[in-house]
Amino acid sequence: MTVNTAVDEALSDKARAFNLFNPPEDYFDNPSRYFRLLRDGDPVHTQEDGSVLLTRYDDVRQIWRDLSGLVYKGDQFRKRFGEGPLLEHHTSTMLFRDNPDHDRLRNIVNPFFAQSSIQMLSRFTQEVVDREIEKVKKMGEFDFVRDFAFRIPVALICKIIGVPVEDADYIQAVGRKVLFPLNPKVPQTAIAEGHDAVTEFKNYLRPFLDEIKSRPAIDPTESILCAMAAAQREGVEVSDDEILHMCIVTLNGGHETTTNLISQSIHFLMDDPESLAQLRDGAAPIAPALEELIRFITPLQLQGRRTTQEVVLESGNGTLPAGTEVVLCQASANRDERIFDNPDRLNLSRRPNNHVGFGAGIHVCLGRPLARLEASIAVPTVLRELPTLTRNGKVRFQHNTRFRGLELFPVRLA
Repeated sequence: MTVNTAVDEALSDKARAFNLFNPPEDYFDNPSRYFRLLRDGDPVHTQEDGSVLLTRYDDVRQIWRDLSGLVYKGDQFRKRFGEGPLLEHHTSTMLFRDNPDHDRLRNIVNPFFAQSSIQMLSRFTQEVVDREIEKVKKMGEFDFVRDFAFRIPVALICKIIGVPVEDADYIQAVGRKVLFPLNPKVPQTAIAEGHDAVTEFKNYLRPFLDEIKSRPAIDPTESILCAMAAAQREGVEVSDDEILHMCIVTLNGGHETTTNLISQSIHFLMDDPESLAQLRDGAAPIAPALEELIRFITPLQLQGRRTTQEVVLESGNGTLPAGTEVVLCQASANRDERIFDNPDRLNLSRRPNNHVGFGAGIHVCLGRPLARLEASIAVPTVLRELPTLTRNGKVRFQHNTRFRGLELFPVRLA
């Protein structure tokens, strides 16, 4: 890799020393300070495994626009995970598949996440939010993540997939064990747990799929499980294992990031009384305010690509050789002061707001309309119905570099 000399001369020792595989302890509480350090001092940051971490907005967008880049990581994951269910899962879904397999799988489930389909869930979403609001009102003291924010997206994604919402806690627990090994560096115990979790998750889902396949007729509009089983029956190339893996990745993606978006929106609004009041009073319309919250929080922090040809970065920051594993820090791109004025502060009326919170290109987040719907209902309802909500102890962020979320958010109704 070659790096622009003007940038190279400006590198700081601290920026060069940053290690995503072993980040500083305070990184998880506030990663933005390290993103700025990297953007200014080492925007094309070579990591200990030879991969390159990009932190500037223009560089991240360019790699996303490059259709020659690949997401498949079979060789890399085989070295990290070894053979087994975890490797099978993370090489079987559209998340880590390139075309034509990506489009083959995504096209089956796309209708469930179209804007028209999502709007049909608006009333159901409001009903779920209202129900959970009434529950926490009776509790008085509760954990905002576990007892409220998580309950909204998991109810909707269970409905869309076609599994009981009563299994939400189980789905979250086993799903996190599947996702955690995607972090840059994890212990072997977590990888072993990931293998077991994939097997357990597939065994949980298989009876639902078997029951649907036993039906004389399958309504593909009933659920994602039904849609994939119907497509299979009609001759679309999709195996039972691919169906199960698609459901796992959709269940995981459908609640983890949205839980983090809802809970952190309330957390950061509590630190910004002016913005909170604007949103509560209607002075800040929810649509642009939500886009700003997505930019500011960026629940999914990192994504990856592998170059298949030499890429000259248009920013002048250097050249990436073919075969480079690239880590795209969309969380840093969303805080790039070259693009966003005063990026470390909320501006609920920010326009334009061309954030990259949902990614870009053919792998842009499938569930972004659903996430927007849920957060646009949940956040204003919380502010309206729980006006005395306040913290009841110290919050704690997950030690997870890929997904930014609150592990503990104790609150009470004053």
